[in-house]
Amino acid sequence: MLPLEEGVRRIRMTVAYDGQHYNGWQKQTNGLGISDRIEQEIQNMIGEKVTLVGSGRTDSGVHALAQVCHFDTYNQGIDGKVFAVALNRLLPTDIRIMESREVDGSFHARFTAMGRKYRYYIKQEREMTPFDIKQVAKVRKFPDIGLLNAYAAHIQGTHDFTTFTARGDKSLSRWRDIYESYWTYEVDRFGSKVLTYTISGNAFLYRMIRSLVGSMLEFAEKGVDAATFKEIMESHDRRRSGRTAAPWGLYFYAISYDPEEYAWFEEQQHE
Repeated sequence: MLPLEEGVRRIRMTVAYDGQHYNGWQKQTNGLGISDRIEQEIQNMIGEKVTLVGSGRTDSGVHALAQVCHFDTYNQGIDGKVFAVALNRLLPTDIRIMESREVDGSFHARFTAMGRKYRYYIKQEREMTPFDIKQVAKVRKFPDIGLLNAYAAHIQGTHDFTTFTARGDKSLSRWRDIYESYWTYEVDRFGSKVLTYTISGNAFLYRMIRSLVGSMLEFAEKGVDAATFKEIMESHDRRRSGRTAAPWGLYFYAISYDPEEYAWFEEQQHE
């Protein structure tokens, strides 16, 4: 990364948000993005227009526990740690700055990220509470988790994910490194069983995770075997994917800037 200009400071922030009332993280022409809302309050706070750079995008309705972003500012009067405290007094309660601090120019929220982790949460319809609406997705009945994990095992590794890429994706390459891909059961605060899909990788394509989740659920309901799932994935034919899962079950869960955390993946790939 290039060094910062003289007199410029870089502030790193970790942001959590309930995405149901926003059109995603990015600036939007047809609605308010989360980054727009935060930029507005930073400008109100310091009287300077800034641009937030996020570690990744989230679609409309998708949530985040640990979106990381940064902005550059000429302001010299506010300690980096104070931005979180001050902004949380200005922002709506569905956007929280979990942490803020000053960093040097070697940090870039997007380009120095080594891995991004998402989780998708699902409950059975009969156990949904009013507090779960647009917080978790729902199904009538959980599919066979063994079959789901057989699909998930084929996702881990380096693959072309064209089959699970929504129309409108502008990526030059659709190859992605997937470090983790697995399904588990958890218990929520109400004592209900939650089916959870965890996926981490270097980056993701447009609506790729929601397409993977929706497809796996649909195929498992139909009893499609894992070999067929693999063949569909490797066909690179979007028409053969299943449904796209609802946005509100998806959470941007964590991001890593540690070059050693996923070093095992590169070593494994070159064995």
